Amino acid sequence: MLRPRSGKAATNENKYPYVVELAVVADKLEFELGRRIIQFHKSRHIEPRHGRTITRQGELYYRWCFSDLSVARAFVEQFGAEFLKPFELRPK
Repeated sequence: MLRPRSGKAATNENKYPYVVELAVVADKLEFELGRRIIQFHKSRHIEPRHGRTITRQGELYYRWCFSDLSVARAFVEQFGAEFLKPFELRPK
């Protein structure tokens, strides 16, 4: 279930063209995984841009937004995230 399209997270998803989604096991992001994600951004000198947190088919997903395709690909490779297709971001 998508949360309403408002606020900074929705703005990030609209402003930054490369949105990736990462499924998480628990109800929240594990501390060590969160730490690795922050380090990923720091090592590239970029600010973490969060998208919305969604629940789909009983699973929780976190989204990150990137302006650079190569950085988004590196994130996908390192964390096992998946790219969202642009049409998946639009309300139906």
